[in-house]
Amino acid sequence: MNKDIKWLGTNDADLYGFHGRYHDGSAAVQYYNEQINKRKETYPFNLPEDTLKIGESLKDAGHYKIENFFNEEERALLIEIRETISRFVDTNENIKKRDNNMALVNQPILNIPNLYKIVFNKKLIDAVTSYFGCVPAITSLAARKSFVTSAPSVSNQHFHRDYNSLVKLLKVAVYLNDVDKDTGPFTYIEGSHKQMFDNWWNFHYIQDEPLKEIYGVEKIKYLTANMGDILFADTRGFHKGLKPKSKERYALHMCFLVHPELSGEGHQTENPPSNWFQIKREDYENLSEDVLPAADFLRVV
Repeated sequence: MNKDIKWLGTNDADLYGFHGRYHDGSAAVQYYNEQINKRKETYPFNLPEDTLKIGESLKDAGHYKIENFFNEEERALLIEIRETISRFVDTNENIKKRDNNMALVNQPILNIPNLYKIVFNKKLIDAVTSYFGCVPAITSLAARKSFVTSAPSVSNQHFHRDYNSLVKLLKVAVYLNDVDKDTGPFTYIEGSHKQMFDNWWNFHYIQDEPLKEIYGVEKIKYLTANMGDILFADTRGFHKGLKPKSKERYALHMCFLVHPELSGEGHQTENPPSNWFQIKREDYENLSEDVLPAADFLRVV
């Protein structure tokens, strides 16, 4: 680790906020605290001790894996979801974005049958609750197929931090096929969610070498997993999706927050409901009462 760097920790306001000239960690923390307190008051909860340990591990490292998280019935659903994504990509149906590296499904919770059953898995909701200390809600979901290609890396294939929230957010990754290092795993710099170098807000996408020098090579974690496992990561820490080398990767990435996603200049404005991700009314009405709070930032259509 580079000893000459001035480090910011969780008690420093400048650890938080947006990158660039709009950086304002104090305002970000004030807004976040107001939102989390509202959800704590609105949705009391009680979690078992083993689930609370997930939150503690996440607070320490910034990432966590649970092997064999999904049961056989849920694994069968994951296979169906993968097949649907594959069909959409092959036919160019319900595709939001496609480039040489990947294809993303448009409105996946709305367009992929039974995906909501994975998103609103009670064990999953309890796990993310253990990290926030309140019941959060899902704000977005990426369902993607990443290709094996010689095209240069783009956007989220470079290390970056997320700005959907300016203080704390949790991404949940579910691979839809087994992923080893050559299949392009989610890659995370352990501890970077709670320790950041001063003036980090002057950068967005950063190459590997400077971060290896700053944090140390040993802090770069390649989060491999099998289908049926689940990964959690606070993506206020540096992360990227490694480019697949040998096999195409299918994956879901869900974002959980305590407020609607932020956008606009400086990411200081909540997305209006008209821009929220959508869920079918019949799927929403099938949700059990104990997971309904996790749908607060979806638009029912």
